[in-house]
Amino acid sequence: MDQIKIGKFIGEQRKMHNLTQSELSEKLGITDRAISKWERGICLPDAGLMLDLCKILEISVNELLSGEKIPIETNTEIMEKNLIEMAALNERTSKMLIHTEYVLIALMVFTVVAGCLISSYLVTENWIRGIILGISFLIVLLVAPFCWRIETKTGYYQCSKCGHKYVPSYKASVWAPHMGLTKYMKCPECGKKNWQKKVL
Repeated sequence: MDQIKIGKFIGEQRKMHNLTQSELSEKLGITDRAISKWERGICLPDAGLMLDLCKILEISVNELLSGEKIPIETNTEIMEKNLIEMAALNERTSKMLIHTEYVLIALMVFTVVAGCLISSYLVTENWIRGIILGISFLIVLLVAPFCWRIETKTGYYQCSKCGHKYVPSYKASVWAPHMGLTKYMKCPECGKKNWQKKVL
């Protein structure tokens, strides 16, 4: 998917409808900086905004993702290509988020271990030990919710009993025992608890 081409297309369609970036951003309820980023090919519009954007610019989502007007006879073929590209982009984004989660977890473990070692072997004052340990655990408390959010929102889990695929609630994800990307949770479809593997 060519973000530069899509950005130019958004800019062309916006101008064709005699809209400034500010006017378009007002209609979408976002900042004009977001429109500028789209038009420069820095990022794509969020999925939640695509339908509204297409309605305002009087184009189809397929045309938006292609970055050009599409003749009716090639519409289905290009739509299938765009769907495959969107699925691949979504998978790459999910993998990148999972890698970010691993880096954050490593940072938390390093912070706690370093805090414990420093306070145990290098510091003699109890109040300094308390501050070092407090800062270490504060970092964990601040970073852990981001890790759990990434864990919950990327991909989905598949029940090993019935094959049902679903996204667990934040609470269920946090309290479930896990090994890597596999968690022991209750399936909302069959109601059985089992080890369920994350699918990106």
